[in-house]
Amino acid sequence: MPDEERPTGTIEKIDGIPLYLIPKTIAEQIKKKGDAVFQILVVRKFHHRYSVNVETFDEHAARVNQAEPAKNEGDGHA
Repeated sequence: MPDEERPTGTIEKIDGIPLYLIPKTIAEQIKKKGDAVFQILVVRKFHHRYSVNVETFDEHAARVNQAEPAKNEGDGHA
């Protein structure tokens, strides 16, 4: 497979979604990102509104690596 193009997109975070629109919002994001979807997180906010985050594996890995840089080989060993 020569140079398969993947969407470079950013983490999609949609705020203020009412409960009944969560399935539609998730379906739209899955269509947009395709098989690359790694994680979907739905969090209840205030007044029965929800926040929906949709990440690909690459976006998830980049976010985790920013938060916790990899340790050097041998760190933590006595």
